[in-house]
Parts: sequence; C-alpha cells; structure tokens
Amino acid sequence: MTVEALRQFRALVETGGFRAAAERVHRSQPAVSHQLKSLERELGHVLLDRKTCKPTPAGSRLYEHACRLLTDVESI
Repeated sequence: MTVEALRQFRALVETGGFRAAAERVHRSQPAVSHQLKSLERELGHVLLDRKTCKPTPAGSRLYEHACRLLTDVESI
C-alpha cells in the first residue's frame, strides 16, 4: 500500500466517481480503477461498490484511516 494509492482511494470516496477522482489526482480513469483493484487485492476486501461509488464497510474503515494518515503525511 502506498501513499499514492491512499490518495486515489480518498479521491474516489470524496468525489463519488472514477472520472472526478482521476481528475483530482491527475491520473487517467483506467489508472485509478487499476489502483483500486490492486489495493483491494492487497487488502483482501472489496472497498468500493462500483455501481454507486460508495465505500463498503471495509472501505469506510480504510477511508477513515487514510484521511488521518494523509493529513499527517501532507503536513510534513
């Protein structure tokens, strides 16, 4: 898991869509989608409902942790 993967996941949750998240993090939509699949594989959980772009329970927990971590990282 990388800081970039967490940034992309946070953008997905906050924007509610792959295209908007990709624009926010300056990546292509397929790259954001691939990053999410990789993160889900690594963690062994589905993190986002693809139809609604809403986080699953596991995704909600990751989002909370990611926000705290990214706040700390971005303040350095």
